[in-house]
Amino acid sequence: MSIILMVIGLGLVYRFNSQEKELLRKTSIKIEAMASRGHAMSVLHQKPFWLRIEHDKVVLAGADVRSQDLVNVDAPEGLTEDGEFSESNEEIYDTLESGGAAVALRRWGTQEDAWIRPEEGESVIWQFQSTGLCEPVSIRVAGEDGFIVMHMNPLTARVDEEESLIEQ
Repeated sequence: MSIILMVIGLGLVYRFNSQEKELLRKTSIKIEAMASRGHAMSVLHQKPFWLRIEHDKVVLAGADVRSQDLVNVDAPEGLTEDGEFSESNEEIYDTLESGGAAVALRRWGTQEDAWIRPEEGESVIWQFQSTGLCEPVSIRVAGEDGFIVMHMNPLTARVDEEESLIEQ
């Protein structure tokens, strides 16, 4: 009887660890896909796009690329009818709820432990320029028993290298 309980206990531990591994893997794959899409859209539409990492989600946002009626074609871009600059029109293209995973960003040239994990109400931006370049960053997706670190390529916004540690 005790052997059966021990086998069931080990099975449950393995199941919960594999669920976390699956959560981390799915989250990292979705973030890479969102980054790749934002990069491609910024080049295609010649407008800036960005990943906004918030406390509990990751958002792919960017300039509104829908065709808009121009009020005054001679006026500089961004001016309203009364000549004032308007706030930028942000359009949200995709959202990833992070679930139980914590997403953090480390900028290029910073120390190994300089991860920026936004608090409630804060966000960190990773921008994709219309020239096709983006800042080389690392993104960490962490759970209770492990993490995946993606080192992103500044030319493609895709994973260049990946590290992972998931305890079984």
